Amino acid sequence: MKKLIFLLAITLIFSGCTKTEVDIDLENANKNADQLTREESEIFDKEDSEFQEDYAEALAEASEEQRLNESVELVYELEDSEDDKIAGRKIKGSCNAIAESSTCLEYYGYFWNETQMRLNCEGSGTFSSSPCPVDMAGGCNTGMGTSADMVAWMYLRGNGGMTAESMKYAKMACDATMASKWLVR
Repeated sequence: MKKLIFLLAITLIFSGCTKTEVDIDLENANKNADQLTREESEIFDKEDSEFQEDYAEALAEASEEQRLNESVELVYELEDSEDDKIAGRKIKGSCNAIAESSTCLEYYGYFWNETQMRLNCEGSGTFSSSPCPVDMAGGCNTGMGTSADMVAWMYLRGNGGMTAESMKYAKMACDATMASKWLVR
């Protein structure tokens, strides 16, 4: 009888029918663990998707904020530039044509090197590395913030025939041009 039980046990072992309840419980636990992992994976995927959306939104907001900050900085820079021009600071050179045309040009943009300024002034006035005289009635800043930035100051003296009335029209013409701004010292 012992031999029969022994043979039966060996037969069951080799035929693969030896699963115990412990083995079955372990397999079920592993299956449940796999299902939990899939559920966790779906949760992680959802959270990752939400994170990606939030990140993209934050990036867009940061980019917009950066653009706004750059715009504000540009406005401050142009305002400072305007103050510098009114005060005659940061000038590269000038062309005094007050005697000939009641005007004096001041050059600010990086386009204006000494050669360019002298050529622009040649035959119409006197080139100088100093600012224009300060008794101007007003001036038109053209090319503000560009490489060709300059101010054409106008005077009520000289042979240009400028009057208070003509200054009013000069201001209107300057303000009508998008890349220009009327300045007063």
